[in-house]
Amino acid sequence: MSISDLTPAFDMHLPMPVSTVDQNIREILSREPWSRNCLAFERFAELHVPKKELRYWTPHLSLTLDDDGANGTRIHARFEPRQEVWTFVWVVYLALGFTAFFAMIYVYAVSLLKQSTWMSAVPILAIAGIAALHIASRIGQRWSSDQMQQLRLDCELLMDKIRESNID
Repeated sequence: MSISDLTPAFDMHLPMPVSTVDQNIREILSREPWSRNCLAFERFAELHVPKKELRYWTPHLSLTLDDDGANGTRIHARFEPRQEVWTFVWVVYLALGFTAFFAMIYVYAVSLLKQSTWMSAVPILAIAGIAALHIASRIGQRWSSDQMQQLRLDCELLMDKIRESNID
């Protein structure tokens, strides 16, 4: 299990300077219909699903612009869950991880005293909870695959518009 499994990503390259791509993205995303579901900041943009289509596992696509060397731009695109969902998932992961860790320490200390405790089940339950949360995350990704595909198409359309604006 790696973090990249939870947040799928891909890279794109444009043969123009980062400043030009950044300016074009900001300009395009400030116009309709883009402005309803997209945000643009310096060297960063987000593409969102329309509010009427939001589901619990609905992702957004974040775009980070980097200089790729030869006067080109590398665009790193990452699918991520909504911020409140992502925060909740990581708080639960951390809580279960801490619970498992400290319960194992307690169980180990009690075992050194040659005693037994009901706490022996806690690390196992916490690890099972982590596995269940990971499985739920993977299922959520599958349920949102249609929205991920639409965001990817929107991203490709945005890249085409940037290429067109650079030709003009």
